[in-house]
Amino acid sequence: MTRQERLVFCKKCQNRDFNLTKGILCNLTGVEAAFNGDCPDFVMDKQSNYIQEPKATIRPNATRAKNAELFIWVGLAVGFASFISSWMQYDLLTTVQNGGAYTDDQLTWNDLREFGIGILQLLVYMTTVIVFLQWFRRAYYNLNLRMDTQHDDSWAVGAWFVPIMCLFRPYQMTKEIDDGLDFHIEKRSSRPVPPNGMLIGVWWAFWIINGIAGNILFRKSLDAETVPQLLDSTMADMISFALDVPLAILAAFVIRKISEKETRLEALEQEDYQLKVA
Repeated sequence: MTRQERLVFCKKCQNRDFNLTKGILCNLTGVEAAFNGDCPDFVMDKQSNYIQEPKATIRPNATRAKNAELFIWVGLAVGFASFISSWMQYDLLTTVQNGGAYTDDQLTWNDLREFGIGILQLLVYMTTVIVFLQWFRRAYYNLNLRMDTQHDDSWAVGAWFVPIMCLFRPYQMTKEIDDGLDFHIEKRSSRPVPPNGMLIGVWWAFWIINGIAGNILFRKSLDAETVPQLLDSTMADMISFALDVPLAILAAFVIRKISEKETRLEALEQEDYQLKVA
């Protein structure tokens, strides 16, 4: 890291000091910063007037946010259809278990309906994952252009698939995006921005709970062979949907709130640019 890069880094740290003859110094060591990588004593100074200009052109992310939110709602609608189908299957299995009257056509139609909805759910889920990760990576990439983020933007995708790390790193990166947007908006508008920390925290708590419960319920469905086991498996599917509902709603609101901040910051940056060229 060059001397100039270290000085730029120090301008954002609350531990900096200034000497009329020596310039910017570290208030902890009393000398000019000499670190080569990340400074171990760095603490973001939100009172500083320093704003790092984007290192490259900010890429639009509003459409990606809308797509991600849209497919979350689509997935919720398909999930509701699956819930109704599971309820119909549960009713049919109860009839079979109690020795009631049923036909082969009813069994065949039930299997075809469940298979078709299952395939549709899988396709919608895979599409939702793709569009969400596209939005998430773009949001982190744009933040990285404005300030020194904790990670490379490739981790905005990779962190979701690495064991153990997937339990905390995506949350940290989401929080970093929200906090970074707040910092830049406040510096350009001189107005406080409501943080989304509570929303993000509750969303992530539901994500962890849903993941654990979903894994347990999925294992239960794999072992289902007898009618009582199939009844338990079907009930597990309905419970799984009940857990998905609050998670989907929270995820959609996280995307919307962060996207609104992205749009606001882009507008402020555009205003500053127009003032500079005027």
